[in-house]
Amino acid sequence: MVVQHHVKGYEEFTKLMEKIENTEEPIHVLFSGGKDESGNSWCPYCVRAEPIVEEALKSAPETSHFVHVDVGERAYWKDLNCPFRKDPRTHLVFLPTLLRWKSPQRLDGERVTKKDLVEMLLLDE
Repeated sequence: MVVQHHVKGYEEFTKLMEKIENTEEPIHVLFSGGKDESGNSWCPYCVRAEPIVEEALKSAPETSHFVHVDVGERAYWKDLNCPFRKDPRTHLVFLPTLLRWKSPQRLDGERVTKKDLVEMLLLDE
């Protein structure tokens, strides 16, 4: 079964990645907008993408890691100095973004709502 991690904010994200990034196993990271008290994200594409990614994870390599990153509130994300945007390891421009860590493979925005693309990214060795 895929090892799943959920983190909120940049600090939690960087701490987790320092712990797991040297594994031999693939690491996939989904960046999405923060959720309110009722569990709804402010990001409409994130809302649409989440069930598609969750379903595709059922077919992902069992030894892989999946990190779901809550980037925070909309105003924080929209700030051009947001550390998620500035980090050279992520180069985030859109939400949601699904990427394979330390790889050029990535999907962002509406493309994360396309089941075939998500499956290809998660399953491609």
